[in-house]
Amino acid sequence: MTALPATELRARAACLTVGFDGEAWILGRPDLGVFVAVPEPGAVFVTTLQETGSVAEATARASEMAGEHVDGDEFVAGLTAAGLFEAAAEPDAPGRIRWIEGVGPEAAARLFGRAGWTCYAAAVMTALAILATRPDLRPSWNDAWFLPSPGLSLLAVLLLTIACTALHEAWHWLAGRAIGIPAIFRLSYRGVYVVFETDLTQIVTVPRNRRHGVYLAGMAIDAVVLAIVLGLRLLEPPGVLDGLLAATALLQLSRIIWQWAALPLRSDSYALLANALRCHNLYRTTWLTAKARLLGLTAKETAELDAASARDRRVATWFAVPYLAGIAVMAWLFVTVALPLAMSLGRWAWGQLGSAGIGSFGFWEAVVVVAFTGAELLLPVVLAVRERRLRRTGRLL
Repeated sequence: MTALPATELRARAACLTVGFDGEAWILGRPDLGVFVAVPEPGAVFVTTLQETGSVAEATARASEMAGEHVDGDEFVAGLTAAGLFEAAAEPDAPGRIRWIEGVGPEAAARLFGRAGWTCYAAAVMTALAILATRPDLRPSWNDAWFLPSPGLSLLAVLLLTIACTALHEAWHWLAGRAIGIPAIFRLSYRGVYVVFETDLTQIVTVPRNRRHGVYLAGMAIDAVVLAIVLGLRLLEPPGVLDGLLAATALLQLSRIIWQWAALPLRSDSYALLANALRCHNLYRTTWLTAKARLLGLTAKETAELDAASARDRRVATWFAVPYLAGIAVMAWLFVTVALPLAMSLGRWAWGQLGSAGIGSFGFWEAVVVVAFTGAELLLPVVLAVRERRLRRTGRLL
């Protein structure tokens, strides 16, 4: 029999969401960020349990749907082991930032209707046309240095990055809002990169064909910004303004390329492709499949791979190709943009520290640049340790 009393079990079941993604039924605990795929009898079991609170009645209805006997107690035990019947989570998880929640679904939906996506497509075509026909406007790493000193340029690019990242994540939020999906914002990391992220785990409760826009929304607004700044550069604005626009173009084009290349880091494009391919955990299955071929798996990993859906395993056999291609493009981006920037910055800072008098503006400007560069390298590690500690204490999922 189930370990929880009937009244408590019904209360916990009431916290579950039940949704169909076109291939399987998804049971979820949005407050915990836990979702599992089950066949239709499993969904019938849960909805009956929510309605009646009776495991016996839920078992009977699920068995009728399945056409064979369903072990209700065993099913409940499985859901409990998956964490779906845990006590309710705290309403305000660490790292959560509540903002723009006053925007209603109807207002947000106006940005993602036919007219909205037509504008996003037009922005992509405009940006591509300008980049193809005006080689002098194609971004270069040199565009990051558009102010009199690298230190001031670095500060300006940092503020610009924060603003563009906030806009990117806000568009994900709005796209989720448009289909009724709430979101959580966090400061986190991807590999060695510090990032803002929008947690849209509840999107699995809506049909897959309604999710594409949410995954594309961030890149869509990036394309709009890129098209605008490139268009303004065609007007040949004065020096500093043109430099600011060039730096923005470099940032936005790099961001778009990174999103399509960073499949190994579960970028927006990964989420889009995994959804389009109707996979549930393609990232993990691809990793286990590749590891099985190259290094071998532990018994636990073998069991995990065997438990993955047949479709995930089938797609994972070839998904390693774009996975590796993404790594190659990220390496190219590092070599052509990030590394030249870092080397140029390092040479400048070393020269300033050696020649500028202690206490002078040049000296302290170089100190700030070195400190910022160090923070860029160390902050992802600090965030990783912090998030691991919070997960161990159950304060972060």
